Amino acid sequence: MTTSKRLTSKSGITIPKDVRLSLGWQPGMSVDLVTTEEGALLIRPHVNHCRFCGGVENIRKYKDVCVCPDCAAKMKEAV
Repeated sequence: MTTSKRLTSKSGITIPKDVRLSLGWQPGMSVDLVTTEEGALLIRPHVNHCRFCGGVENIRKYKDVCVCPDCAAKMKEAV
């Protein structure tokens, strides 16, 4: 599916309702914005990842910081 949109005067964009519905996206959900080497922008549902190593398995949040068990153990040893 390809849909063209124009940026607003503040460089914003609204994702059309039919696109949001087809993806199952709901108001208030978080998304990640990823730029590619080709200069494209990918918008995908947010996935929690470790702030330190980038891992996505068994992520825990502490004071809004996502961390994996391995990095948490390393920090515990360092402190």
